[in-house]
Amino acid sequence: QNFIPKLKDHVLYRLQKLDISHCDHTFTDEEHNSVIIPNNIIYSVQTMQIYYTTYDLRREYDTINPRTYADVMVLSGETKPSHPYWYARILGIYHMETWLNVDGEQPIKQHLEVLWVRWLAPLRNHR
Repeated sequence: QNFIPKLKDHVLYRLQKLDISHCDHTFTDEEHNSVIIPNNIIYSVQTMQIYYTTYDLRREYDTINPRTYADVMVLSGETKPSHPYWYARILGIYHMETWLNVDGEQPIKQHLEVLWVRWLAPLRNHR
């Protein structure tokens, strides 16, 4: 529900390099309209590889597939987290070209890869 407005919110966060403290920010219709997805083409893919460095400085990767390995955890983005990790279930994997048209400047073109997730919360006081 409301996939495109939520997608445009996410694109604005990423292209404007806003941090997590802006997560409650509501973008205006004008700001939403500054996000251009050429021909409204969004590609859906089945898997995504995430590369990372292990504790012993080796390069590794994990493959995310919403049909087989849909649950992920990431470090909390909060400055004083009540829990060190955030948990999510991957609903879809997408990539697209985007343009951000700001104040008549030259539009900023960016290729974005996006995970559509349902955020999960840890149970409090669970035994």
